[in-house]
Amino acid sequence: MIDISKQSVKIDCPECKRSISVTIKQVANDALVKCSCGQGIQLQDSNGTKKSIKDINKSFKDLENTFKKLGK
Repeated sequence: MIDISKQSVKIDCPECKRSISVTIKQVANDALVKCSCGQGIQLQDSNGTKKSIKDINKSFKDLENTFKKLGK
């Protein structure tokens, strides 16, 4: 099954503007990540990412179960 929380997104370091890859789970957990320049970046889940992850993963699981039923 696909777990959407393991997917990566890119953010830009506010200090050096380098692109940093973070997982959606890190965003949902308000993780502190570090850029290679040493800048700490506090991620913020301001759009309800945790609930969205749960809803999307449930949809994938439902779809998987539907495909299994079609195969029978």
